[in-house]
Amino acid sequence: MRSQITAVSQQSVESVLDWINDNPLMAAGVTMATIATVYLLVLIQGAATEAGTDVGGIAPLTLSIVTARPAYLLAIIVGVGPLVWRE
Repeated sequence: MRSQITAVSQQSVESVLDWINDNPLMAAGVTMATIATVYLLVLIQGAATEAGTDVGGIAPLTLSIVTARPAYLLAIIVGVGPLVWRE
């Protein structure tokens, strides 16, 4: 049983590494978009907690955080772009 689990996990790791090897720019873009998204979410959550904002006030808070840091929004758009607009 343990050898089957090890074999399945090894095959999945190999397939992921093969995909990254075949698509290095897309893998870098996905990584960049993921990190930028997590960073913005942490900032928004921290600011909402600090300000005691309810659900209705999150949109203006998010807009102010994103406009103060446009590079992160751009990183998300550029990172996700190739996944959305493929030929």
